[in-house]
Amino acid sequence: MTTLTATYAYTCKVCDAVASFFKNSLKKIQFSLQMSANRRVAHELCSLGFYQDKEFKQILQDMNDKAVQEYYGNK
Repeated sequence: MTTLTATYAYTCKVCDAVASFFKNSLKKIQFSLQMSANRRVAHELCSLGFYQDKEFKQILQDMNDKAVQEYYGNK
């Protein structure tokens, strides 16, 4: 019975490691897609005339700061 328990515990550790790897990979992919979307949205906002007092880089920086806080600020 102890061999079965030890094998199960080891298997759970492997499964947890694999799950953690995929979870972190998915989070990084989502974050990179968000950065790409921020760039497109900031470009569209500038071209449509919104935020006339701000430049493209300022708008993009604000959006990226919010994304970083959302993805990595609350652990």
